[in-house]
Amino acid sequence: MTFWVDIHAHLDDKAFREDLPEVLSRARKVGVAHVVTAGTSLESSEKVVELVRLYPGVYGCVGVHPQEVKGEVDLSPLEDLLKEESILAVGEVGLDYFWDTTYKKEQKAVFAAQVELAERYSLPLVVHSRNAEEDVFRILAEKARNVPVVWHCFSGDSELLRRVLSRGWYVSFGGVVTYPKAFRLREMARTVPPERLFLETDAPYLAPQPKRGARNEPAFLVETAGFFAALLGENPEDLKACLWENFLRVFLRNSHP
Repeated sequence: MTFWVDIHAHLDDKAFREDLPEVLSRARKVGVAHVVTAGTSLESSEKVVELVRLYPGVYGCVGVHPQEVKGEVDLSPLEDLLKEESILAVGEVGLDYFWDTTYKKEQKAVFAAQVELAERYSLPLVVHSRNAEEDVFRILAEKARNVPVVWHCFSGDSELLRRVLSRGWYVSFGGVVTYPKAFRLREMARTVPPERLFLETDAPYLAPQPKRGARNEPAFLVETAGFFAALLGENPEDLKACLWENFLRVFLRNSHP
């Protein structure tokens, strides 16, 4: 059997504090059997570990998001979390120069250190990049030698996409690809080889167009998936099978849920 997989959500967000069991039940009812929930700080990553222990079908990635970097960060607690069985990746990590460039140096140091952790534990990297593509690409090219890289919520230009794919990395698209004005993103999405592709929600953010304005949740992945299948001219079941194989190959690395 194959299942839809939301490879990137934030189930520890306060938006899900009151009804997470119901959220996950709705996801399962539409075929989203597995969700990877991403940490954004040490505290958030500890909550991710709690969630994967509590809810079947929920996996995690742990890491320190660049917007959480306000100086030096002790990553030793993160290393302990990476040893948990259901933690599948290091993430959400990367660089973000959109809101604040005060800590660019510290961001780069923390990102590089987390790439090294992924290498040490042979785990995939789930990468965030905003207004920082050149630095993100350079650090990954230097340090991510033996692990898969998933460029989360891809929104770069066609040249960045070409470079990412040329390294053998993966790209993930979320609800933004369904927005009426996302012409450029859809054109690029059509060029991604199926074996390098993932879909995600980034819940509770960035709900797809039919649900826009609502709190995003993993069940809404099927909206994006249906749109994406039509965009590619594919049968949704064929797309689901391809994405499932990608999930097994990249995140589960020879094991099965």
